[in-house]
Amino acid sequence: MTKKQTFSRYGRLSMFTTCCLVLAVAGCLVSVMPTMTPFIIMRFFEGMGAGGAIVTAYVLCIEYCGVRHRETVTALFHIPINLGHITLAGMSYLLRNCDEFQLAISIPMFLFVAARWLVMESPKWLLDNDHCEEAIVVMEKFCNFNRGSCETIRAEIEAYFAEIKNKKQHRIKFYQIFKYKKQCLNLGCMSIIYFVCGMGYYGVSQFIGKMSGNIHLNVAISGALLLPGTIASIFLLQWLARRPLLIATNFLSGLFMIIVISFPENFPWVRVIVACICNCFFFMSFITVFLYGVELFPTSVRNSVLGFLSFLSRFGQIVAPQVNDFSPIVAGGIFASLAILGAIVTFPLPETKNTELPSTLEDSNTLSRKVVHLEEDPGPKFIPPRPQTSQ
Repeated sequence: MTKKQTFSRYGRLSMFTTCCLVLAVAGCLVSVMPTMTPFIIMRFFEGMGAGGAIVTAYVLCIEYCGVRHRETVTALFHIPINLGHITLAGMSYLLRNCDEFQLAISIPMFLFVAARWLVMESPKWLLDNDHCEEAIVVMEKFCNFNRGSCETIRAEIEAYFAEIKNKKQHRIKFYQIFKYKKQCLNLGCMSIIYFVCGMGYYGVSQFIGKMSGNIHLNVAISGALLLPGTIASIFLLQWLARRPLLIATNFLSGLFMIIVISFPENFPWVRVIVACICNCFFFMSFITVFLYGVELFPTSVRNSVLGFLSFLSRFGQIVAPQVNDFSPIVAGGIFASLAILGAIVTFPLPETKNTELPSTLEDSNTLSRKVVHLEEDPGPKFIPPRPQTSQ
């Protein structure tokens, strides 16, 4: 029995394409389920595939890029989500039959299964899981694409691989996180924040849909206002550290929701716009916490941790409609209170800006609350520059 986690045996890319296949098949079957029980089962598998595909795709993208491009990649990763939010209103307006609507959003997912043959595996995952030769091939392809010199890649990767093989590395499984106080604290705080972001973002989106006016137009406006927030996140993630940005976006989400429920109902459009701004800050929190979660935990458990955190986010999304069943003032008050709670529990977390993705438990435990200032982009950690020495 290997000490690596189940996911580590298959890699990021294989799991991404598997999740896309599950999402596509389950989504299509939802439209033909005859009774409630099989319908719920298929919806469960559809949700499982969607959550796994999003998390794995994001981890794969982040492990492709270096430290200085991580913020930009994180924000750009969410722009298609914004566009999907906007177009969802248009598709639901044109396709009023729920089965046709379901097929329209499920069938295109089969195209992403082809990523297995079009995209390369994460070189960081390959190195941390003893696939040195495959990592060399991937990095040489990266280098050729970027028109760089490939002459020293093999020597540098082999030297790094030999170095990490001689080090004592703690490759822990997910359940072993609870044995370490610092990791347990980080996971606990992130769990609350993920739950708050999931319930807040989807809850406020539903809250906007229930407000006065056309539901399709309200949802489209809500999605459109997320785009400026996503673009602003590119610059804010580069200028600000992770902790203060996450604290600010959570706090402002709560503040704007308080304004919404305090504003007179005879100004419906003002309330809709303010609620959309609130949702924009919730989405910016989502972007930040996605990146934060990747940077806090070592490679061996990164995908498992993000899967667990995404499950809590999905659980928050399940709770959100129940909250919206209350009166608008009560529902808005709950969303505002939890957003402020999310800001508070961010304080104990270490800062991860300008740090390499942790490969081991030791790397993760050395994170502090101070921001690391880089003089220059060091590139991926697994290919450190090494001077040539004469024999």
